[in-house]
Amino acid sequence: MANIAIRKAQREEYSALWQLFHDTIHKVNCRDYSPDQLAVWAPDKIEMSRWIDRIEKVNPWVAVAGEQLVGFADLQADGLVDMFFVHHQWQTQGIGKRLFQTINQQAKRLGLFELYSHVSITARPFFEAQGFQVETPQDVTMSGVVLRNYVMRKTLLLEPRH
Repeated sequence: MANIAIRKAQREEYSALWQLFHDTIHKVNCRDYSPDQLAVWAPDKIEMSRWIDRIEKVNPWVAVAGEQLVGFADLQADGLVDMFFVHHQWQTQGIGKRLFQTINQQAKRLGLFELYSHVSITARPFFEAQGFQVETPQDVTMSGVVLRNYVMRKTLLLEPRH
């Protein structure tokens, strides 16, 4: 695996994060979702100010190989992993595992007892490999189109304090 750095996203990278998000959904999640579902989840045209607001809210980490953004993920204070995406050309190369190492370290610092996420059909096996379990399937409606995903949770084992 290439040398991958994990760090917080920088504002000048937000449009590149959109492209990574869009391309990953259209080139990876297309195995499990219809063209209509992909189009409402990651439309070809977006209002960039709304995307910037969302990215600033989640404050993600990015995985960087050289100068290329190859993934991003976040962890919210309540344990929500809201966004988790690995570049379509960098799938199965350990990027997701590295991002989850960062998430788990941050969860420990925050004293969280569990993580949870709304996980796509496509990402479910990866999240299961990270110790998540399906709590419930759910159908989410976006612009009149229904998408299936899963609420998944992972209980964290905290080390006892001395």
